[in-house]
Amino acid sequence: MSSRLVSNMKMLSRIKLTKEFKLLFTVGVIILLYFALPDYYYSGTLKVQAQLLQQQQRLPPVISIKITSPVANQVPVGELTISGISTDNATSDCTVYTDWNNTKPFQKAVATGPGGADDYSTWTFTYTDKYHLITNGTNNLTSKLSCVNDGNSGIAAANITKSYSINVIGVTEPSQRPVSSSAQEQQNNVTSGSAFSFLPPLER
Repeated sequence: MSSRLVSNMKMLSRIKLTKEFKLLFTVGVIILLYFALPDYYYSGTLKVQAQLLQQQQRLPPVISIKITSPVANQVPVGELTISGISTDNATSDCTVYTDWNNTKPFQKAVATGPGGADDYSTWTFTYTDKYHLITNGTNNLTSKLSCVNDGNSGIAAANITKSYSINVIGVTEPSQRPVSSSAQEQQNNVTSGSAFSFLPPLER
């Protein structure tokens, strides 16, 4: 056998080995990807879910408040008691405040929820002369729920507030209207005449 033929046979065997090695390498890579990719995607999914959960935990709680009474648009001037509801409960750190026509400072309402003095799930407040009475015309009554975010969700502690306002028209009822001077004089005369008519006759 000539040396040239031997050389050609060696070259062919090298080419076959190279092709077999390439084929084996390709199959090995495919097998590795088959077993590795599911874990990669699974861990990636878990990571995304964890990030979404963390973002949700950082969102402030949803709070709300509403004045439920009075329902009527018109109310008597003078003292007025309003009441309402909110998303507060005995365990959350919230307080309800009220004001009249944006007159500051805000006034603290009274908690009437089943959880006790700190449960503003229901609340009430009375407008008196100590703060402001209801007057003739439009009265803007505002309630504000103020909650403290304690920072456990990953954000700094801060106040979260929600407000609710109504407008009521103060009207003077007949019993509250002042009596005119002429009417008062006439009433006094009638009273005096009635009293005089009941006096016993004079004896002569």
